[in-house]
Amino acid sequence: MDSMKRFTFSVPQNILFGEGVLKELPGAAGKLGGKHGFIISGPTLNRLGVVGQCEEILTQAGIAVSTFCDTEGNPSVETVERAAEAFQASGADFIVALGGGSPMDVAKAVGVVAKYGGSITEYEGADKVPGEIIPLIAIPTTAGTGSETTLAAVITDAQTRHKYAINDFPLIPRYAVLDPKVTLSLPPFITATTGMDALTHAVEAYIGNSTTPGTRKNALDAVRLIFENL
Repeated sequence: MDSMKRFTFSVPQNILFGEGVLKELPGAAGKLGGKHGFIISGPTLNRLGVVGQCEEILTQAGIAVSTFCDTEGNPSVETVERAAEAFQASGADFIVALGGGSPMDVAKAVGVVAKYGGSITEYEGADKVPGEIIPLIAIPTTAGTGSETTLAAVITDAQTRHKYAINDFPLIPRYAVLDPKVTLSLPPFITATTGMDALTHAVEAYIGNSTTPGTRKNALDAVRLIFENL
């Protein structure tokens, strides 16, 4: 299948948007056949209670939950290995990526190695993932990365500082749950820096060489919203 056909069949994903839409997480999991979720997040969101909120929503719907909250910025190969081991030991059948770009990169990588084995380093490059990964639902808590809709993950070798970029359509999360209320839990500094990240993406989307009238309109709308609200 050529790249354009693959793009057509893979995008768009299922995107849920709106205040309070986080409560639709169990429904999304059910459509994926999920009965046991594995939340991948970071220590700050765990401390702020956001992880617990997602756990409660799932458990109240009768869905079992396990968690891994040890992701870091520029996540490492070792973190992916530990998260994958925890996922397999838990017996979970779907993954929830909760946070910014780092937890989502880890979740995508875990979805690959838990399904196909080996080290995530073996999947570096484009079109190396054999097929669909473990079903993945992404819940962004920041405005800037857009990782919940992309086909990429970047994992770092902590010793050599080499960054392994994995790019393939199966990495696109099956569902993206975009609840603006979730972002309100962030400290002001993180809100500001991720907002600037979102602004950068909007400007890039407008001036890039592969834009369309639709993307330029969306980019201008994003710039306006950021300036009016941030």
